[in-house]
Parts: sequence; C-alpha cells; structure tokens
Amino acid sequence: MTETADDDDVDPAGMSRGRTPEGRIVLTPRVTFGPIAFVTGYAIASLLVAAMATIAIGWGTSRDFWGYLWIIVIAAFYAGGLGLLTAAPVGLTLGLLLRNTPNQWLHVLAFFVVPFLLAWLVIGLIAGSVGVPLLMALAIGCSAAIGRLAVWRLMDIRT
Repeated sequence: MTETADDDDVDPAGMSRGRTPEGRIVLTPRVTFGPIAFVTGYAIASLLVAAMATIAIGWGTSRDFWGYLWIIVIAAFYAGGLGLLTAAPVGLTLGLLLRNTPNQWLHVLAFFVVPFLLAWLVIGLIAGSVGVPLLMALAIGCSAAIGRLAVWRLMDIRT
C-alpha cells in the first residue's frame, strides 16, 4: 500500500530551512560546553600529564606502587596549578573558537595540535633545545586531546 498524503505537515516549524521553532534563523550549528565539561577535561588532561611525567622522569624514584601513585598525585597538583595559568586559557580559547565547528574530531585534533605547538615553542625557547621539549610537547598535546575526547558526550551541539 502506498501513502498519498502530501508533505506539508512534515516540517511545520521550518526546521529544515534553518529556523528554530521561535522563528530565529540559525546559520550554523554551535558546540557549547559548560563548566562541568571544562573541569572534567582539564582534570583528565592534568592527570595524564602527571602520569606521563611520572613514568618518563620518576621511574625508579620509588620502591613501590604507592610511592608512584603519590608522585602522580603531586605531579597532577603541579600540572593542574601551572596549567591554570597556561593551559586553561588555551583550552577556553580553543573551545570558543571551535564553537561553529560541529565535527568533534576536528576539536580533538585542534586540542592536540595547538597545545603541542605552543608547548614545543615555549619550552624549546626556554630550554634552548629541540629534543626534550618535543617529547614534553607531545605529552602535553596528547593529554589535551585525550581530555577533550573524554568530554565528547558532555558537549551540546545546538542547531
């Protein structure tokens, strides 16, 4: 059996033409995030940087698992505190700049590339070398990208 009804009542609010039910025109979808998403992503990224620093630098400095766990906690507080001055503004700026990009994978990529390049530049200029700052920047970029990936479901895409 086929249906012979017309399609006039399928889209009564005009949503397919870029209008909201209130009649406002929406040009592009917007990705929004709240404080819970920001704090969660920031905390995950700080813990990852701390874990990577403990594994890379602190290996052999403790005799047991609890000692390593304590080193990770101390490093997380250090990374989190230092990151409030450095990483938090970069993360907020990236989040705001990417609001009109609905593709979440581009967000994750940007959260890897931008912190990686900034960290490599700044640490490289301070240290005066390339190798070790490159590894540190890779750790920072990876942790920022994983932190952004972890809050994927907390993002709200409004059309």
